[in-house]
Amino acid sequence: MRKFKGIMLAIALVAVSLVGAQPASADSISGSGSSYAGKMFRECIAGYTKDTVAYPDGGSGRGKRDFAGGITAFGASDSLYGASESKPRFKFTYIPVVAGPIAVAYNAPALKTVRMSPALIGDIFLGRVTMWNDKAIAAENKGVKLPAQKITVIYRKDNSGTTNNFSNWLSQTASKTDFKQNDSWEAATGQKAVGIGGNTTSGVKAELQKIPFSIGYIDLADALEAKFGTVAVKNGAGRYVKPTVATARAFLAAQQMKATGAVVFDYNKAAGQDASKKSTTNFYSVVLVAYAMARTDGSDAGRTRAAKDFLNFVVNDCVPSKGAKLGYVAFSGSFLTTANRLLATVK
Repeated sequence: MRKFKGIMLAIALVAVSLVGAQPASADSISGSGSSYAGKMFRECIAGYTKDTVAYPDGGSGRGKRDFAGGITAFGASDSLYGASESKPRFKFTYIPVVAGPIAVAYNAPALKTVRMSPALIGDIFLGRVTMWNDKAIAAENKGVKLPAQKITVIYRKDNSGTTNNFSNWLSQTASKTDFKQNDSWEAATGQKAVGIGGNTTSGVKAELQKIPFSIGYIDLADALEAKFGTVAVKNGAGRYVKPTVATARAFLAAQQMKATGAVVFDYNKAAGQDASKKSTTNFYSVVLVAYAMARTDGSDAGRTRAAKDFLNFVVNDCVPSKGAKLGYVAFSGSFLTTANRLLATVK
């Protein structure tokens, strides 16, 4: 009997020690928003093991609405809350998580290289230039055989941070009269949209893929994946440059980030910075920053802890190690310092 009791006691002690050795239970959280950054978030989620994270992108407009309504543990958007949008009633912070170029992408495989100024791109998206062999395109592409084909414009139909940044770029570089910074393409142009609209990045990508000689604005990651052509865009230095991680990084390095994490873009800057911080004209200026939104009021501790841990992984591990191969730019230097300072306020 004593031997039996001893065995049972030993089993009990082992069981207690095993239970005590188990890690804290993982949480399941969700975020939503920026479809521009969707490919990056999905890559990060695939390599994250601490908690379970879901991210149905849905566009920046959805990300801001879901987060403000308390539906998600974090939101993601390529634009900040606008004056007319419903903002969260709780305290929160923006956290810059990733940046990258907006590619002006086209589906015309025979055209290996196309050069365009901001004014020309603006005229195309407003429906003023409608043919690929138009004299305005020919003037910037001397020696290039241009097809006598109609241009089909593809724009973002849903409220989009990509649209917000693309319209801001056009407003600064092409025409403040024709373009206003806005999440809505029709509000940004002040007219009925020309062409065909696609919901979220995937919708724009799908329309570009099925319509020959179409043109649209989309993240570089999806443009590369779909093998679209990408326009070499005239920058503030007067140089035509294609979108790459390196050329976008050179432009971003010359911008300023506020203490709040918001980057105020000067798209007319005449110089960027290369990897050694030397001035360069080889930069691509159509760049955006994607922000995460997370609570700082301590009222939803479980979900917020999980959101903070995941976003820390995104900013400090996933994007630096995997972003470049997907077409995204990781933060470094003072930008990374600001991102981590804001992350520390999440609770």
